Amino acid sequence: MNDCYNNITSHTVKIVDLYLFDKSSKMNAFLNEEKKKLRVEISAFEISFFAVHDAWQGTPRIMVAYDKSLTLPKLVRIGGLHHEVAHSVLHGSLEFYSFPIPVILFNLEREGIFSRRITIDLLYLVSIAVKDYEVTRLLYERGYVKDQVSYTKYFLEPSKEELETWKLIKNETARFLVLVSLLKTACCAAPLLKDERYNNEVSESIVKNMSYLPSGLSKRLFKLLEVASNFGERTHENVNLFMNKIVDELVIKSGYLKENNLIYK
Repeated sequence: MNDCYNNITSHTVKIVDLYLFDKSSKMNAFLNEEKKKLRVEISAFEISFFAVHDAWQGTPRIMVAYDKSLTLPKLVRIGGLHHEVAHSVLHGSLEFYSFPIPVILFNLEREGIFSRRITIDLLYLVSIAVKDYEVTRLLYERGYVKDQVSYTKYFLEPSKEELETWKLIKNETARFLVLVSLLKTACCAAPLLKDERYNNEVSESIVKNMSYLPSGLSKRLFKLLEVASNFGERTHENVNLFMNKIVDELVIKSGYLKENNLIYK
């Protein structure tokens, strides 16, 4: 972690709180309790990784679950720690963990097309997707390539549970959110697509991650990743840009929004 901070020279991080937990269950319980105290909405799509970053207390902090880290390949572990370090550099203040509802979502909610629960989950997924893209972009620019390829490929590997879940889901609302969650994972890997050495490898992993989807849907998702190449340096603007594009491509152009068809409630 110190090596990574030293290598990312253009940052203003002076102190980071590091929490070490022997078990991931203790880390998850601690995080949930913290969010309850702060009245932070918990998304149904939050996933427990071996290491996480947040700034809910106003300063960056990184938490590591020791038991879960030992189950991972060494390079994946290192890549994950570098990933959290970059989060603390780019997103180490409270403003990056509290996003206002974008106008496009507010309008859909006001019209009764989206419920508040859907809005919260969607905003969570898109904000994480954008922040993960920004993190990998920074690390790639600083020369962290092999560990980031290993880290992103590991989490892009589709599980049997994901395949079975998709088969069982019949509700269009749930399917829509699953599609956005796949985008979230793919965004973490997207900056690595520009590397000639690993372009094919990363691209194949992203395609494999979406392999259980109908081909039309997977192609649409992959094309949406192109939007990320237009991301600037302002996270909130990037979130609004990506949100508008996702809703336009996956909701409006798909024909889901029909008169009196409130399938997203």
